[in-house]
Amino acid sequence: MIRQLAPERPAAAVYTPDGPSPTGLVAAAAAVRAVAVAVSGLILTAGLAMVLWAITPASGSDAGIALQGGVVAFAAANLMPVLIGGITLTLPPLLLTLAIAVLLAATARRGRFLPQGRYQETVSVLVTAAVYGIIVAATTRGFGPPEAVPAGWVWTAPALAFVATSIGMLRRGSAWHEWWSDTAPGWPRVGVRGGGIGLGVMIAGGGMALAVGLITHFGSAVGVAALAAPSWLDGLGLAMLGMAYVPNAVIAAAGYVSGVGFEMGAGTYSPLGTTAVDLPAIPLLAAAPDQAGASWVGLVFLAVPVIAGYLIARCGVKILATRSDRVLSAAVGAALSGGLLAFLAMIARGGVGDGRWSAFGAPPALLGAVVAVEIGAVAMAIAGVAGGRTVPWRLDSPASSQVDGPGSEPGDDETDSTGEVAPEADGAESDGTDDRAETATTDDETPRPTEP
Repeated sequence: MIRQLAPERPAAAVYTPDGPSPTGLVAAAAAVRAVAVAVSGLILTAGLAMVLWAITPASGSDAGIALQGGVVAFAAANLMPVLIGGITLTLPPLLLTLAIAVLLAATARRGRFLPQGRYQETVSVLVTAAVYGIIVAATTRGFGPPEAVPAGWVWTAPALAFVATSIGMLRRGSAWHEWWSDTAPGWPRVGVRGGGIGLGVMIAGGGMALAVGLITHFGSAVGVAALAAPSWLDGLGLAMLGMAYVPNAVIAAAGYVSGVGFEMGAGTYSPLGTTAVDLPAIPLLAAAPDQAGASWVGLVFLAVPVIAGYLIARCGVKILATRSDRVLSAAVGAALSGGLLAFLAMIARGGVGDGRWSAFGAPPALLGAVVAVEIGAVAMAIAGVAGGRTVPWRLDSPASSQVDGPGSEPGDDETDSTGEVAPEADGAESDGTDDRAETATTDDETPRPTEP
């Protein structure tokens, strides 16, 4: 009886990352990932440009122009100012930027030859940023319209790749993450976590404010869309354009809920006072407040920084044992929240041309300072008073090291050297004798007195 109809194939070689890969292979793998992300981003923007060209009747019959428009959009997504019809566009479509950044962060620690150790991780990040910047510069300068992409702004692409890849590389399990966890004290690590929490709360508050504005002015948005795009195909193209700038609007709305507000041309919009102007016929802009003066709905959103400060403080209260560490972590979290939001506002800010529409977005420096103060005041106050006198200010302070001092009673809970509450001792106090001198047990469980 024939049991084997074909010879067995040899087992495939399986790569096991037990030992570190050579640095050259790690760098080559990082370069391949950079090329893959750059090509994917170019295909995404070019594909969207071709879709807009196909569904827009007034776009002409030349598909090459549409492909060049996709290249220009790819440059704008990499935070480069672009020249369109003699007008400079400095407002980046952050939805496309976010897609590219997510790809760079997600692929930072994926592949066959993964970096091991801080040196290889640093090399991988630098190689990815450099190769990505070269590919973006070559494609945008080589395939885009003449003079559409300024040569002096090609540095934004490697900077974007460096930040996004670094974020992806610093995830849990990396050598840099383990080094930070092992060497940094508790309060800076909790403060960094609090900074992420504060930024997330402010972005979420901005998204809620934008949603409320769109719902409230839904009729105006529909009227603007009908005026700017008579056919449904034109409306679809206008909707895709608005979606590309939704993250910009969310960050501007985060400035609104902080009380700083944002600018759109000559108009200023804040919960404390609004100076409205006639805006371009774009449905997304209909979410802007149209009421002069203060807005009661906007004043309600001023609770968002308070919520962010409370959550940052609770993060430190749950983990840290002393009030000084809690206050320091709250200060670090508030400063990071303001700094990160200012950084995002700087990226999202821009305009069209040099005229009246040259400024869209929140002022970065003022926004960062105000958010840091607002969140920091709430977070540090809560962190300082949480627990009251039961939580020591420092572990080495006299209040935390005093045991059974004046005014204390035997049996009261005392704090140990780690700042945690020490449990009460069971039974009577020790009389100084050895516990082993009381009883001893033989193998047959029969107690007998011990010899002196």
